[in-house]
Amino acid sequence: MLEGLILKQSKGFHVEFAYGQFKGANIPLKFKLHFERTPASSNSPILTFNSFVNQQWGKEIRMATHLQPAQKFKLSFVVTSKSYKIMENDILLSEFDHRISPKAIRFLGMDGDIKLEKVAFSWERNNETSNPKAW
Repeated sequence: MLEGLILKQSKGFHVEFAYGQFKGANIPLKFKLHFERTPASSNSPILTFNSFVNQQWGKEIRMATHLQPAQKFKLSFVVTSKSYKIMENDILLSEFDHRISPKAIRFLGMDGDIKLEKVAFSWERNNETSNPKAW
C-alpha cells in the first residue's frame, strides 16, 4: 500500500516491482500515473501498466483515472495467484494479469512528484491448507 500526496505541479509518478536493481532486470509490474498536458491530449490523467521481460517491454495497458495533482491518495497492490489487484481507497481500480511470476520480486522502485507517507505490502494467501483435518 502506498499513501501520500500528489504534488500540485506533478507530472506523475511510477512504481516498479522488480527482480533486481540493475539495468535489464525483469519488472513484472510497472504502474505509472501521468498527467498529459499536450495540445493533442484531453489533459486527463492516465494510468499505464506494463512489464519488462527478457529485455523487452510488453504491451502497455492504458486507462483514464480521476487521480489529480494536489490530491491525497491511497493505493494498494495486492498480489494474487493470477494477477495484481490495484486498489484505490480499498476499491478495485484495475487488475493486471501476471506476465511473469511475482515470486522473484525483490525490489520496489518509485519515482515522481509525490510526497510518500506510507508503504506496506500484502500477499493474498491460499486457504486450502489452513484447515487441518480432524482425526
